[in-house]
Amino acid sequence: MIDFELVVPNGWVQIPTTPDTTMLRRRIIEDVIRHHLPDSLPRDKAGPWRRMLRRELTDATDEAARQSARSVLLPLEEFSGVRLPGSMLVTVLESEDEDEDPERLLASILADAGAEGSYREIGGAPAVRVASVVDSGRVGRKAPSWRVSYYVSHPDAPGTWGLLTFTVLTDGDVDAEPVQAVVLLFDMIVTTLRWADRIDVPTEEEVLAQLAELSAVGAPAAGTEVPTTSAEDMKKV
Repeated sequence: MIDFELVVPNGWVQIPTTPDTTMLRRRIIEDVIRHHLPDSLPRDKAGPWRRMLRRELTDATDEAARQSARSVLLPLEEFSGVRLPGSMLVTVLESEDEDEDPERLLASILADAGAEGSYREIGGAPAVRVASVVDSGRVGRKAPSWRVSYYVSHPDAPGTWGLLTFTVLTDGDVDAEPVQAVVLLFDMIVTTLRWADRIDVPTEEEVLAQLAELSAVGAPAAGTEVPTTSAEDMKKV
């Protein structure tokens, strides 16, 4: 199975969103909530925060699943005192056209993007970055958001693409320094992309069994810290 890896900062979580990981996704969300808001906290104070975090993670992963993404990447801890308002959808697209010319397709994307697009090289292959300011109405906000999409070709598998799309919410000033810092951090994560060919990927049932064993011996909760991971790596935690 063709996939790719990303180096993810501490305090971030990457949750699988493919149809065959529904139970695993729920398990990881509950583990994340328990890690950040442990049962030792007073129920009356922690309860509303648990419900809010559960709703946020569920909404983000459900949206990623609807878009056929393999995983969603979310920052959960504050950065320099600021909660990072963003998320990234991670997708692998595989075309049946093995004669597809990636350079020609990327040139077409660049032509359509105009000034919003730029040519890159990521993971040893050509790529295009497209950034734009978009309306945030669909997520219930009045202020606009930054949406940045990366189209990354596979260097050795014609027709295979990595699509990484991240959204950064704003308070109205899209050029504010904190907003640009968050965009830059997402950009840096994308530059760590490396393609991989995964063999003998464990099933959801096997991973859940492994997580149960880890919980029994007091190991850290799955999904709470992901220094190097991909959609498939989350299954191996």
